Amino acid sequence: MINSKSLTFIFLFLAITVRISIFGSDKFKIGFSQCTTEDLWRETMHREMLIELAFYPNMALEIKDAQNDNTLQINQIKQFLNQGIDLLIVSPNESAPLTPIVEEVYNQGIPVIVIDRKIMSNAYSAFIGADNYKIGQEAGRYAARLLKGKGDIFEITGLSGSSPAIERHNGFSDVLSAYPEIRIVESEAGNWNAAQARIQMAKAIETLDFDLIYAHNDVMAKGAYLTAKERNLEKKYYFLGIDGLSGQEGGIQYVMDKILNATFLYPTGGKEALNIAQQILHKLPYKKENLLETVVIDSTNAKVVKLQTEQVVSLQGKIESQKNVLDVQISKYQSQKILLIIVLTMLFANVILVVLVFRAFRNKIKANVILENQKQEIEKQNVEIISQRDKLIEVSNKLEEATQAKLRFFTNISHEFRTPLTLISGPLEDLIKSEEVSVKHKRQFALMHKNTLRLLKLINQLMDFRKLENEKMQLEAGNYDIVSFVKEVQEAFMDLAKKNEINFFFQSEFKECFVWFDWDKLDKVIFNVLSNAFKFTMKGGDIQITLKKSHVPVPINYEEEVILKISDTGKGISREHLPKLFDRFYQVGKSDSITGTGLGLPLSKGFVELHHGKIEVESTVGMGTTFFIHLPLGKKHLTSGEMMDEKVVREGKHETPEGDKTVDLLKEGDGNSNKVTGVENHKQVVLIVEDHKDVRDYIKESLAPMYTIFEAENGRKGLEIIEEENPDLVVSDIMMPEMDGLEMTRILKSDVKTCHIPVILLTARSSVEQRIEGLEEGADSYIPKPFNSKHLQVRVKKLLELRRTLHEKYRGTESFDEDDARISHLDKKFLKKLSAHIEANLDKEEFSVEELGSLLGLSRVHLYRKIKKLTGMSVSEYIRLIKLRMALPLLKTSGKSVSEIAYEVGFSSPSYFTKCFKEQFGVSPSKFS
Repeated sequence: MINSKSLTFIFLFLAITVRISIFGSDKFKIGFSQCTTEDLWRETMHREMLIELAFYPNMALEIKDAQNDNTLQINQIKQFLNQGIDLLIVSPNESAPLTPIVEEVYNQGIPVIVIDRKIMSNAYSAFIGADNYKIGQEAGRYAARLLKGKGDIFEITGLSGSSPAIERHNGFSDVLSAYPEIRIVESEAGNWNAAQARIQMAKAIETLDFDLIYAHNDVMAKGAYLTAKERNLEKKYYFLGIDGLSGQEGGIQYVMDKILNATFLYPTGGKEALNIAQQILHKLPYKKENLLETVVIDSTNAKVVKLQTEQVVSLQGKIESQKNVLDVQISKYQSQKILLIIVLTMLFANVILVVLVFRAFRNKIKANVILENQKQEIEKQNVEIISQRDKLIEVSNKLEEATQAKLRFFTNISHEFRTPLTLISGPLEDLIKSEEVSVKHKRQFALMHKNTLRLLKLINQLMDFRKLENEKMQLEAGNYDIVSFVKEVQEAFMDLAKKNEINFFFQSEFKECFVWFDWDKLDKVIFNVLSNAFKFTMKGGDIQITLKKSHVPVPINYEEEVILKISDTGKGISREHLPKLFDRFYQVGKSDSITGTGLGLPLSKGFVELHHGKIEVESTVGMGTTFFIHLPLGKKHLTSGEMMDEKVVREGKHETPEGDKTVDLLKEGDGNSNKVTGVENHKQVVLIVEDHKDVRDYIKESLAPMYTIFEAENGRKGLEIIEEENPDLVVSDIMMPEMDGLEMTRILKSDVKTCHIPVILLTARSSVEQRIEGLEEGADSYIPKPFNSKHLQVRVKKLLELRRTLHEKYRGTESFDEDDARISHLDKKFLKKLSAHIEANLDKEEFSVEELGSLLGLSRVHLYRKIKKLTGMSVSEYIRLIKLRMALPLLKTSGKSVSEIAYEVGFSSPSYFTKCFKEQFGVSPSKFS
């Protein structure tokens, strides 16, 4: 028997050979949607295109006539789409209706050439046509010369809404605006045909007085002339047209027959359309906007232009004739060639078939025996392979489970490490700054502190890596200037560069470039790459950071990107290690440049990919290593959940985490910087809410010298102490039993009695999600563990100073803004309600604090506490201040006496009013008014 594979080969060979011989290579399919073919200008365009097509045998052209119908033209373009054309040429009937379908074709990746008339968008590959605006200008200048700067014009426009009609009118009228004695008395649409132009001309003769007819094509111009001639008025007017075509019914002949005074050449662009189509389809350079030149044709040059045109037409006829002859000869040659190839192919196939039949017959028996043996052997191997595969899957699953269990263990224990690290890091910093510790011990403590921060950094890396693996890491991108960002990172390494005598450069192609990125994550990526670069670059070496923009070869959600390049002249990485460099836990040999836990670079890659970017590396042993970080520009590639809330950006989202800061405590001041001055007259009250006693004691020790301290081990007890003691500020952990810090903050900030108390939240979980949650509950500040005691002292001091600033504002100025951004929403509402009740009860001389508290829903004690903490004044002082401020506009504008105003704002006597007014504002009421 004949081998089936061999038979398939034979018939496939025959089919391909005949196919190539008969059909040759596939042609490009070009569809041309023409708005109409009912005029000489369009026929000329088609003739030029067909002649030019003879020079491009690889293109097939199909023309559809829309018959001046927008709907028909849209349907015809859809038919072209269904046929699978390679390129569309379109001459729109009207711009606006045709724009959507042309955009649809262009957006599907099909090149579009718009000819003659434009659409109302830039969704096309190329435009070909005369500059209609410029033609209008030429016509305007010629009309001005004919009229000698004075006269009236009747304009017959093309189809209303078409781009040529609009542009020809605009160019004409813009030129005539320089001639105040020339007017366009009327503009009527002739719809590009003589019949409509004759109707419009007849109406104009009956109702208007004018000297010149400006028609948007020669056909309409002749129609207007014939209407005037029927009334023996043809010599009264000047006639201008546009197109300048050759032939008996062309504009050139009309000028020679003195029907038109002038016409303006409007090239068809048919030849240029096929030239540009060839360039587009073969991916050659081409121009998007192709404007054809015009020329004025009047009695001075009409004969010359006609002769030139007739010569060109004659040559074109000869070319067409020669092409037809050549086509006949090519057809004969192809037929003979096909017949010869078929005969030779069949002969060759017969020879092969005979050989194959013989070989198949001889090998049939042997093949059957061999195949049977092979079948049995394959079945045995399949059974073994399936068994081995199942075992490998089982082992792989167990290994993955073990790996995940280990990672979960390390991640969970990492959370627990943060609290003891706080108790190690904080006291070490205090010892380093202490004047009682020797320099030798300070160096030892500094070494311990440095390694504490290193341990925290490793913990952060492990936790970040677990989030990436579990796809729980969320991008929080903000719109930042990447140039200033990289400069900040560079400054952090400048001391290290000087110390190691390394030349450290930063170059950028631009001074400023805003990119959407996550400050913290990109900071970790660059710090990781730069740390490796400094580690393995010798003295005298170079490290350079470069920023530049680049276009994306294949745009998806973005077309441009920023490339951050970090290069060094270090040891370099051998080629065999580069493909695995970003694999988790992968460590190269000591002779290479990257060593450590094996998490840094995989984590960096994960962070960059979260940005929808990529990180690449190039390296040569002995010459150095270069990392390329690609970040998209714009924000189309980001989801709403990946873009950070502006509130979080303002709250300092991009601060470097404590575990990543490089702190040289030995270089800090003389120790006086630890001292935080409290209130001079009495100590303010701070409540510490923390379930871990050691941490609570550490915070208490840091704040006790300046403040009176109360303690609570959870949020529930914290609220009880707040109710009793009314502290000035609360420092609270987040993770606590019974009631956590977030719940306590929410309750505190939603109660009008306590919403004014500032809250600082502490946590071992430094995720941005938790920070956002804390800020949403109303927390005033947020400090991640482990924290510096000085950091906490300064935060407490600043928040209390802010409260005192508000007190001074309420007490010392003539007016205050109840919408101050430093006051909570509930406090603003409380103050407005308080002022309203005071104003409503001015006529009550015995309006008591108890009565005011009852109206506000507060006891006398709570009202006193609230007013005191919020304004620094007693209730009676605040009531008096409100009354005094109400008197200010009355003193200036009412014209009433001081006594009248004193009684009106609720004072018992004018003398007491004068005394209080002078104490508050430093001037008597009479002088103020």
